[in-house]
Amino acid sequence: MGERIVLGTSHIEVTDHEFSAGYQEGYQRFLTHVQDTLFTDIQIYGFLATNIYDCFHSDRHRAGYLVGWCAALHILGRPGPTVGYYVTNDRQPQGQVTV
Repeated sequence: MGERIVLGTSHIEVTDHEFSAGYQEGYQRFLTHVQDTLFTDIQIYGFLATNIYDCFHSDRHRAGYLVGWCAALHILGRPGPTVGYYVTNDRQPQGQVTV
């Protein structure tokens, strides 16, 4: 039996150290370098695209790193439930979503 990472009410069962080490690094990276930053979709895409092909770590480590970073973005990037909009173009909100 491996480790368990708790994400709110969800859990990830981790079978080896690579994923959990990557998760911890990604989460910590968000805390120390980018928390309280307003992101654009282009910046997030660039971050994901760059880190998915990192040749210095294993595939499992990279997956954990990205999940950890995204988890921190979701958990720490906002003070609580907020109301937002999803859009189908640049001008008109199409509906309301609680995030």
